[in-house]
Amino acid sequence: MMNTEINLLENQSKKHIAPLVLGVVGIILLASVITVLLYQKYYYESQIEDQTNKVSQLETRLLEKRDEFAGEKQLQQLQQDISTLKGEMVPNVALYNQMLNFLSSSEQLLSYNFTSENQLIIDTKFSTLKNVSNFVKVILGQDYVSDTELTSVSKMDTSYQATLTISLDSETLVKELGEND
Repeated sequence: MMNTEINLLENQSKKHIAPLVLGVVGIILLASVITVLLYQKYYYESQIEDQTNKVSQLETRLLEKRDEFAGEKQLQQLQQDISTLKGEMVPNVALYNQMLNFLSSSEQLLSYNFTSENQLIIDTKFSTLKNVSNFVKVILGQDYVSDTELTSVSKMDTSYQATLTISLDSETLVKELGEND
């Protein structure tokens, strides 16, 4: 005898299995795509951060080099300015001593004034007008003197007071008398 099977349950079709499998596969694919995208996001963010740090380090080094270069340039400029000033400086002490040497005594030099126009104004005292004339001649004989003007001569009790305005060539003066020490 044959056994007959009687199924009283309704026959369900397998039509819901395909969408379910596709849904699970889709969710798995979506999850893997999201995972890959998140991994790439964090990877690229760390790369950007590393590159930003490198750029910051390079900018810092660049600023240091620029400051170093500016410092060197400023030092060169200062050295050049010092050289220029040394070239323009008049050796006042040596000039004063030389003026004293041209006189027979230091008491003859009453005043000494060097102006910014490379002029020396001195007041001197002489016993005779011939001595005034000889002093002017000695002054004019110096290479660094471009002109000498006897501004005034006045008779004092037993002497003559002479004021001289001496125009100087500062370059020749520095060459002959040296620089200020």
